[in-house]
Amino acid sequence: MAYSSFTTVATLLIVCAAGSLRAQFFFGDERIKFAPDTQVLLEGLTARVDKLERDAAEAAKAPVSFAAALVTTSEWTHIGPFNTDTTLVFKKVITNEGSGYDSNTGIFTAPVKGLYFIQFNGNVGNSGALNAAVLKNGVNMFAIYDTQGTFSSATNGMPLVLEQGDKLWVTLWANKSVFDQSRLTTFSGFLIKAL
Repeated sequence: MAYSSFTTVATLLIVCAAGSLRAQFFFGDERIKFAPDTQVLLEGLTARVDKLERDAAEAAKAPVSFAAALVTTSEWTHIGPFNTDTTLVFKKVITNEGSGYDSNTGIFTAPVKGLYFIQFNGNVGNSGALNAAVLKNGVNMFAIYDTQGTFSSATNGMPLVLEQGDKLWVTLWANKSVFDQSRLTTFSGFLIKAL
């Protein structure tokens, strides 16, 4: 490609060194020096790119997903009804990538800030009615409700933004019951995207 003598051409060279983005402008063989405010802007952009790259690398290293069933036995097991609201402790851990789920407490603690998909499946126990909710730090996020009789089931789930350290658990409301056979009543979730 030919350029006329009246055309000036500036070349942008992007040099990647030690994981950082550095931009330098040249006119011919001569390096153009930036004004101080342009240099500050360039350094700010470089820092932002570096942070985004570190965050993306960290998120890629730490997948998060969990799935647990209420009981470990294959025997039909009814839990409840109780006189008070009760945290359900899902004992049979199927998946726990990222180690966020605690089978001793029934609580999932978000290991990283992000958008998660959370789901709860429940089967009505011997009380004939099931009403339970997924709570985030004690606040009801969503619930299932079923009064069709013993052994019927309900499912609900939704995406939730969780901060690192946020806690999720399932609460069985008072005077309701649930049953499981090691795979029917489950609490699960996975990280869609780190934020």
